[in-house]
Amino acid sequence: MAKKLLSIRIVFSALVTLAFAYGVYEALGYAYLAKIFPLYVSLVLLAVGLINLALEIRDKWKGVAEAKSGGTADLEVKWDMQMSQVLQKFGVFVAVIIVLYGGIWFIGYPLSITIFIIVLYRYVAGTKWHWALVAGAAGLGFLALVSKLLYMDWPEGLIKLPWPLG
Repeated sequence: MAKKLLSIRIVFSALVTLAFAYGVYEALGYAYLAKIFPLYVSLVLLAVGLINLALEIRDKWKGVAEAKSGGTADLEVKWDMQMSQVLQKFGVFVAVIIVLYGGIWFIGYPLSITIFIIVLYRYVAGTKWHWALVAGAAGLGFLALVSKLLYMDWPEGLIKLPWPLG
């Protein structure tokens, strides 16, 4: 009698492993200096994904029972925060990420991520404006340095800005 080897955990592990394999494939097409980081990160994560996939298949083949919790999280905490507030804050963070992607599409990656860092420091971390601006400038400086050293071009937006902003 054949064992049923398909489970949601195996499917998830296979999809994640395929994503890392695609990362390796894409990184091989980059220029030498630009592919160093994404290639080796993808290779390491591909190896981890393959090991995890093999362990999941082995556990399913041997009939190892899944944990009773089944990968669920305990959402009961001792905070004085209603679930509606949690969902509202989650919605705000999702909206911020969507706005970040919209900014990348419109004005490009370097300036969008700089604005994101400033807003994050100011409103999430609660720092003063001057520290938020210093953090944003440091982020932009880091992106400019990496772009210059690794000969990388960051994604440009609809509005073409001069280097290092665009």
